[in-house]
Amino acid sequence: MVSKVKSIEKRSFPRSEALDFDAELKKCNTTLLVATLNRESREKLGGYCVFARVRRDVLLHKICVEEDVRRQGIAYAMIQHVRQTVGQKSDKIILWVDEARLPARKLYERCGFAELETCLDYYGPGRHGLKMILKLAT
Repeated sequence: MVSKVKSIEKRSFPRSEALDFDAELKKCNTTLLVATLNRESREKLGGYCVFARVRRDVLLHKICVEEDVRRQGIAYAMIQHVRQTVGQKSDKIILWVDEARLPARKLYERCGFAELETCLDYYGPGRHGLKMILKLAT
């Protein structure tokens, strides 16, 4: 399954933003969540999410949905699953998103994330990052 995740990663993100899954998944605090779809009795990878716990915070490193199944609630469902999984053990979920990725920003806002700060050139020259946070009920 990780090889399929890597394939989606290469197609969806610039090389400079690619996650080193082999190194990342060796960390004891990192989790890979995959969303599978049953299409004509064949399992298809619909998307994935990588998050890590750091003390009482959760860092949402990456979330991606295959292009042909976007806008069907998969990313929303994965975020809700992360939220339920970390539950009472965490205070907040934090992520960074490219300011220009409007669909992603709208998704995060729908999930309850709020924009916290902007980091100029976070993703490269002229590509600013927005730090977003979702406070969890404790």
